[in-house]
Amino acid sequence: MTSFIHPALTRPSRVRERETRQRLTDELMVRLHDQGQLSADARAELIDRVILVNTPVAYRIASRFRGRGCALEDLEQTACLALVKAVNNYDPSTGYHFMSYVVPSIAGEVKRHFRDQGWMVRPPRPVQELQTQVLREQLRTDPRDGRPPSEGEIAARLDVPVAAVHEALLARGCFTPSSLDARLAHPDGITLGETLADSDAGEGYEAAEARATLAPVLGTLNADERELLRMRFVEGRTQRDIGAELGITQTHVSRRLTKLMHQLRAVLEDSESGVTAA
Repeated sequence: MTSFIHPALTRPSRVRERETRQRLTDELMVRLHDQGQLSADARAELIDRVILVNTPVAYRIASRFRGRGCALEDLEQTACLALVKAVNNYDPSTGYHFMSYVVPSIAGEVKRHFRDQGWMVRPPRPVQELQTQVLREQLRTDPRDGRPPSEGEIAARLDVPVAAVHEALLARGCFTPSSLDARLAHPDGITLGETLADSDAGEGYEAAEARATLAPVLGTLNADERELLRMRFVEGRTQRDIGAELGITQTHVSRRLTKLMHQLRAVLEDSESGVTAA
């Protein structure tokens, strides 16, 4: 898969910052997890230093959500708490690099905070949870005619009453305009949350950290699957454009992308749960 590094990330100062942080973090983690016994004070000091070195990472992750309905200070606090939790839970014996664990851990906590705090009028929790499932089902078009499923079809798939599906869809109006789940006027029907990675590509995670997170996951895909992801997320091409080049329908492209994203998400979740449980 072709490597893509944003030009801003090639600036010497940013490269040096990233390399220095990674080197210090690696040195501290080796000492922290050394086989020799550490006193409680020594261990606490090392943990504090790892957190201090990587606090800029937490701040950059939080900054990706600024100006979208939640106070930046709250997002930064959430990100820093997630960093503390990740440092304490990380186990190098699992074979995962520290950054490949801590970055998605922090991002996940910030997204959960954004989801939970991004409502003008908060519906009951079951409605919020059902809405996520309903919106996901709406993306699954009928392979016969490419139309989105009806409320009745969604209800049948989820084994819930049609009224519950209708209520979940009505609750979409309770999100703030900047909600991650707000649908955009985009030919592919993407959400605001799905555009965050492109909104400030020069900020956020370092390219190396993103690759450290995704490299082992992308290694589970074949060449055609990696090429499809490259066309969609590196080149930013629409599903219709991809379909035209590959000689398949937009619906087929959508189904393949949906399947790949579920596959990648499952691998990432398995790896995170494995590190946490270890």
